[in-house]
Amino acid sequence: MSKKRFTVILCSLLVLFAAGILLWNLADGGLKRVENEYLTTLEGEWEGAKDFSEGLAAVQKDEKWGFIDTEGNLVVDAKYDGAFSFSQGLAAVRQSGRWGFIDKEGKTVIPFLYQSVQSFSEDRAVYQEGLYYGYIDKTGKKITDALYSEASPYREGIACVRQDSSYGFLDQDGNLLTEIVYGESSKASEGLVAVFSDAGTESLKTGFLDLTGKEVLAPTWYDTKDFSEGLCAVQDKAFTTPWGFIDQTGKKVIEGEWDAVESFSGGRAAVHDKNGYRFIDKTGAVVSQTYEKAYSFTESGFARVAKSAGTGWDFGFINQNGEETVSLKYDAARDFYNGAAAVANSGRWFFVNAQGTELCDGLWDDAGDFSAEGIARVRNGEEYGFVKLK
Repeated sequence: MSKKRFTVILCSLLVLFAAGILLWNLADGGLKRVENEYLTTLEGEWEGAKDFSEGLAAVQKDEKWGFIDTEGNLVVDAKYDGAFSFSQGLAAVRQSGRWGFIDKEGKTVIPFLYQSVQSFSEDRAVYQEGLYYGYIDKTGKKITDALYSEASPYREGIACVRQDSSYGFLDQDGNLLTEIVYGESSKASEGLVAVFSDAGTESLKTGFLDLTGKEVLAPTWYDTKDFSEGLCAVQDKAFTTPWGFIDQTGKKVIEGEWDAVESFSGGRAAVHDKNGYRFIDKTGAVVSQTYEKAYSFTESGFARVAKSAGTGWDFGFINQNGEETVSLKYDAARDFYNGAAAVANSGRWFFVNAQGTELCDGLWDDAGDFSAEGIARVRNGEEYGFVKLK
């Protein structure tokens, strides 16, 4: 056999071997499994899946939805046309074009009556009839009729609703807490809710109400974010005015210097100026170097940051001291939850821990955040599964 022919045969065998490895990796429904000292894979591959919530996750099989537990067991049969995640012990599910609610045993608690619904929040859920929305409680009793053009979930005992182009608030019993007169509003946070001045005025300003509907900070600012950790980002005038932070009395405690900001989380806030993003503490002191992308700290105590790298990005993570605990070397990344984060290189997703240890190879087309149960959703092609932290 000639040397040239031998080389051709060898190359062909190597190609076939590589193809075999690829097919093996995509076997078992196309979803790659992992079993090592850090991670284990739950049994089952699914046509669709949602994140775990309250110990269960919605999964799709044969175009129907059911629920699995944290071991991967199907505990609510896949028989629904649609499903939301569990919230306050109930999950919204759809049959024959109508929505109702089930408990964790799969028992129907609220019949399939509604055109659409939202998940329960503070024992109340939004439902839709025709073009309008109202609220029900966890027994299915109507708290309000479907009267509103828009209805938001309850938060801190109140809910924001819209009629025509104006907003107002309801109390826990569905009674009007304020008149429906505001130009816009946000969600309640730390006992306060931001509202624009009366709809129809020429120059809208933002102020704050307390949870009784009483105005406690007069409309003063052009724009605001929600209160977080006792502080709220505010912008005094439109667009070009820098952002600063006020306390709950309305006192400016950090003077405006930035053209964009995020709310405080973990004692740090991401702020942006012409040089890029940095993090500040509650005194306004800069506690990190400059990045071209920066995201809020999560409960795990880490923030996602990035610098440009050619036509893409190098992502990594910093701690609250501004130290880079996970090197900036990933093409994409999601946030840290439960001590681990999904990252990607060359289109393949995997996980790292807070020390920067890679917990597995790049196995998946996509990977999500770890839930409170320590379980993350993964996907290859059209097949979904779950991996669990050990």
